[in-house]
Amino acid sequence: MKTRADDIAALLLRIAVGLIFIPHGYSKVFGRGGVASFAADLPSYHIPTFLGYIAAYAEFFGAILLIAGLLTRLDAFLLTCTMAVAVAVVQLPDAMNDVPAGANRFFAAMKGIEMPLSLFAAAGALVLIGGGKFSLDALLRIEERVVGRRSSVSGAVAVPPRPTTDDQRP
Repeated sequence: MKTRADDIAALLLRIAVGLIFIPHGYSKVFGRGGVASFAADLPSYHIPTFLGYIAAYAEFFGAILLIAGLLTRLDAFLLTCTMAVAVAVVQLPDAMNDVPAGANRFFAAMKGIEMPLSLFAAAGALVLIGGGKFSLDALLRIEERVVGRRSSVSGAVAVPPRPTTDDQRP
């Protein structure tokens, strides 16, 4: 059962995650060389160039939509995927190569990936919980229209009853 606290938590999470992503996305989209410059660097990590465009636009425009709570699950999914790549493909290998002599490799790696890993978890949580009642998704009933989810007063998903053999006529 969803409570008011759950909806407030989703709102706070959306705002925090969106505000963190906006400057990163802005620098990728509107920075020197624009999104093409960012995307052109990705093949050196064995990542297709077109994914750079998706990541950059998701980090900027998706973050704005996330704050507004419009297409929350989709925005959060794109940001989760972006952070999964940032953690596994970009940050972790760099962190493992830059371990000072005598340092614990695990803690050195965690220090190197803490921000993208935190954003991965936060965006992943938004994929699971959605935007909450204080979102444009709720106001416009996006999930109801797109996914067909209808919620009752208690917040549970309403499932239409299956027809029985008596209901089926030849």
